[in-house]
Amino acid sequence: MKYRIALVLSLGVAASSGWAQDAEEPAYLALRDVPRGVVETVGYASASLGTDRELVVYTPPGYEDSLDRYPVLYLLHGADGDPASWTERGRAHIILDNLIADGELEPLVVVMPFGFAFRREPGTGRGDADENRRQREGFARDLLEDVIPLIEATYRVHADREPRAIAGLSLGGAQSLAIGLTHPELFSRVAGFSSAMGAANNPDTGGVNFDEVLRDSARLNRELALLWVGCGFEDTLFQSNQAFSDLLTEHGVEHVFRVTEGGHTYPVWQRYLREVVPQLF
Repeated sequence: MKYRIALVLSLGVAASSGWAQDAEEPAYLALRDVPRGVVETVGYASASLGTDRELVVYTPPGYEDSLDRYPVLYLLHGADGDPASWTERGRAHIILDNLIADGELEPLVVVMPFGFAFRREPGTGRGDADENRRQREGFARDLLEDVIPLIEATYRVHADREPRAIAGLSLGGAQSLAIGLTHPELFSRVAGFSSAMGAANNPDTGGVNFDEVLRDSARLNRELALLWVGCGFEDTLFQSNQAFSDLLTEHGVEHVFRVTEGGHTYPVWQRYLREVVPQLF
């Protein structure tokens, strides 16, 4: 039986639960003497976008010596990021290696694609509504039509929805919620970290109409093993994430709403990754 609960932490609970930002680096980021996975950059031709692109893939310790198939997480970066952001800035591979070494996480493959349809010149801003729509709709096509088939043809991952998850931070969190909730036939686990909800809930800028998406709550509750939304209460996006959780509740969609201390920063997203990934599979 699936067990899920909507959870909101008060200020006092958040502070006493060990989630306050400490001066010392948390243990889950330590580069310990444990077996390490492999992080590689993969180039591919995107037929849906008609261009060459790159993504980053993490394979767990023991992958090369195994014949097993693995669950897969599609992990999305934020608006100022790229495919390497989750490893170079977020140190996701270190978090994953430590969790696997401690027996808290079953080995999995993690795919980190480029979250835009095309690159913009530095300093040119984020574009108007039409460009944002083309960026987000193009990325969604690339992910669904090119990236997932490429990964399933190249890596030993399960090719069905049950062992497939999508999660991301900020813009990537918004994309994860929009794509994951629109396609429960493809993803069984969905998570958004400090999600930029304005990028997810406006069809004019490439988002979706969540009132329509959430209407069939019975299907979502049946097919989603985990729907997780988290945000720090010091984040400027907190109110929009809380409003999204309220909308999910209004539609009767079961989910976890995780409230912690912290702003719009990698220490928060690293903590969320460390907390959520063991719940996925």
